[in-house]
Formats: sequence, C-alpha cells, structure tokens
Amino acid sequence: MKKKLIIFDRDGTLNKDPKGYTHDKSQCELFDDVYSFFSSIDTIFNICVATNQSGIGRGFYSENDMHEFNKEINKLIRLKTLHRGIDHFFFCPHIPSQNCICRKPKNGLILKALNFFKCYPNEAILIGDKIADCQAGLSSGVLSILLNRDSENIDLVNYKDKKLIYCNSLDIKFLKNYLF
Repeated sequence: MKKKLIIFDRDGTLNKDPKGYTHDKSQCELFDDVYSFFSSIDTIFNICVATNQSGIGRGFYSENDMHEFNKEINKLIRLKTLHRGIDHFFFCPHIPSQNCICRKPKNGLILKALNFFKCYPNEAILIGDKIADCQAGLSSGVLSILLNRDSENIDLVNYKDKKLIYCNSLDIKFLKNYLF
C-alpha cells in the first residue's frame, strides 16, 4: 500500500546532534541525505516530525528556540530542494520522570500525527535513529525504520518484529520499497 504520511524523528535523523539538546538555529546542520531524500520524494506525501524535546522541560532552551530551529530545518530543505519541507512538527517537552503519554517510546505523538493527518497506521511510515522512535511507531501499528547513521551495533534481538526495518541512510532507492 502506498504511504500517505512519513513521520520523522528530528535530532540524529534529520539534523546532526553532536552534543544533544540541539536548539540553536545558527548551528542547524542537516545530513546530506536529507536533501537528496526530499529532492526525490513526491510532494503528495504528508511529512511530519515527532520529537522528544526534554531540553525544554529541563530549562536548557525555550519552546520558541525549538520552533525557530524547526523553521530553520524547513528553510534549509526549501533552499536546497524543490520540496515544500515538513508540514508539521509534533513535540514532547517533558522530561522522562514526568511519565507523560507523548514522550517516545510511548506513542502519543505518533497517534497525534495520525489523527492530525487523518491517516490510518498502515498508511504511514516512521523513520528514527533510536529504538524508542521505532517502539512508538510499532506500538501505533506504523511501519518503522531504524536509521543507524553511525553503523553502531544496535541490539535488535528484542525487536525482531517483522515491521522493523534497519538501514544506515535515507537512501531513496532502498526506502522506496516501503513508500510505494
């Protein structure tokens, strides 16, 4: 089935996150394959981000700082591709100890995205760089791709779910098998 919605994680998936808690728009740097991915996909896909942003809850940066960083992501995508960019950013500002329903690996953000775009889980795909991203997707019934940019040995023993796919870049030649 052709997908209608692509749900991305943000930090480490779209943008480089060298020190964690990335929020300064002047330091926003996207991975090169993000540009080639956006250049290669059709604009009929809805695209959103579902991201944990506990730096807000920890007082490291403001919600406005995060929104400005998100705008910079879209600005960079639009400058280097013909794509409109990301349609919506969903975020969780809570720290882990708050035990909210939106912080991944819980699936609150994913369900919110599906509802916002009026999309069934089998019409969506999630791409994230952490197991927690994929857990949120899988528990929502969404096909999930674990993006391992560092080629680290991630223990997938507990994640042999047939819906979890593993890749090391946003290579459209590989990903098109799951988008169309």
